Amino acid sequence: MASGTVTGYLVALAAGAVVAAWTVWFAGRVRRWALDEELLDVPNERSGHLVAVPRVGGLSIVVTVLAGLLALGLALPLEIPWFWMLYVSGTLIIGAGLLDDLVNVRASVRLLVHVLAALVIVIWIGSELTIIFPRALNITGPVAFAGILLFIVWNVNAYNFMDGIDGLAAAQAVVVGLVAGAIAWFNGNPPLALTYTLIAAASAGFLRWNWMPAKIFMGDLCSGFLGATFAVLALWGKLTETVPFTTFLILMAVFYTDPAVTVLRRLFSGKNIFAPHREFAFHHAVRAGHSHGSVATVILLIELLYLAPLAVAATLLASNWSLLTLAAAYAPTIALALYWRAGAELEPRSVSRPGRSR
Repeated sequence: MASGTVTGYLVALAAGAVVAAWTVWFAGRVRRWALDEELLDVPNERSGHLVAVPRVGGLSIVVTVLAGLLALGLALPLEIPWFWMLYVSGTLIIGAGLLDDLVNVRASVRLLVHVLAALVIVIWIGSELTIIFPRALNITGPVAFAGILLFIVWNVNAYNFMDGIDGLAAAQAVVVGLVAGAIAWFNGNPPLALTYTLIAAASAGFLRWNWMPAKIFMGDLCSGFLGATFAVLALWGKLTETVPFTTFLILMAVFYTDPAVTVLRRLFSGKNIFAPHREFAFHHAVRAGHSHGSVATVILLIELLYLAPLAVAATLLASNWSLLTLAAAYAPTIALALYWRAGAELEPRSVSRPGRSR
């Protein structure tokens, strides 16, 4: 491994530390503004918190990331199409999420915006649209179009679903950003690596205010934005063959299995899968007496000590063999979701003040 490559990555991490420090300050200012404007998430029977908390803290992440993307786009003109994709799709998601945080937009309207954002991405990719997974199976045309569309919409909603306890969504962004960013860098795609690192750094700074006990929430505007942005980065890494799609799926294993098991169980039980609820596995873990911090920490350790090494292994292995690492990632995470009764009925908590769920 060339020393220049390592040195360059260390410089990128140092720049990320500056971004993280900025986001700590910025999130504090957003929190003060949200308190002044009374933009609060008041707990109700479906909430995972007991006191009112400002709910638009994700502005500090999205503004920082969008500013960073603009700087990268100006500095790296050859990568402008990818940065424009991130801007356009991200802006659509942010708009819908911000409206939902402020006035509670209907689920059907949010889903429509998610589909529109996904269409922007798929159409922009155009002739490069293809899925090769595994390498022996080449899926193109309408099937690839529909598959990637569903992948993007699912990624947005899965990330939104998992933003339910203190620190979890931001910590996930840090792990995915750092691991996938390092893989992209050492596989010769610095622009993608810098984008991943930018997201990781901004999310790390936000954790200063969002870790248990959270002093500010991310909000739908940011969780959806992160989901859409990671979907674009996953496609970028796949099409440039610098971050295998298998690798990304492994890093997202926890964030995919809990929502998937929950949605399927609710669907088979005849419940409205779009209705607000607290039936994810992490909700059950919290209700069993574990703190938000302990649940998020366990998930973080699973990702760092188990999923991250599997993701690196998937990158090093040939495409067909990497399927073994994918199975190794998803078998235990599905088992954990089932163990914690993802999708099962959870008794509501009684609170004294009605309001909007987080």
